[in-house]
Amino acid sequence: MLTIRTLALGASLLLAGATVSSCLTAPDYPDTPSIEFEKITSQRVTDSSGTYDRVKITVSYRDGDGDLGLNTGDNTDPDYQPPYQYLNPDNTLNKFYDNYFLQAQRRNTAGTFEDLSFNYNSRFPRLMPEDRNEPKRGDLSFDLNLIQGAPFFSGDVVRFRLSIADRALNESNEVFTDPITIQ
Repeated sequence: MLTIRTLALGASLLLAGATVSSCLTAPDYPDTPSIEFEKITSQRVTDSSGTYDRVKITVSYRDGDGDLGLNTGDNTDPDYQPPYQYLNPDNTLNKFYDNYFLQAQRRNTAGTFEDLSFNYNSRFPRLMPEDRNEPKRGDLSFDLNLIQGAPFFSGDVVRFRLSIADRALNESNEVFTDPITIQ
């Protein structure tokens, strides 16, 4: 008798769970990714390679079709198939060889931030399998080491402007990190 009650209770809970989960709908995000700045941390490190500031930047993202990230073959194939090839047909650099765009900025004597002459653009891997096309949200973190010396000197106040692109080449909004001081 106890076994039948236990099975009946279990079946009721399973049915209730299935009913509740069928009422949940997937979030409705646009297919163009959007990002929000979450945090930036900086830590002074001295090791066998020297002294540098280890910086970690985290943004949250939302994307309606989840087509974020590049496969290894998208940009390591010797033929560099479009649209992720290194060079465009006119031999200019292809912006979409990367999908994570990170521009360093330094505060000048007037107190405003200016772009530095280089960037830290890079790639992040696929976040979902290719056969899944559904809304996705989460966090992306990017680590970089800022070596003291040109262009970063002790006491410099820097921040970063960043955005991402999805596989369909839709670019997200741009966000700025909080400023940090190089130690």
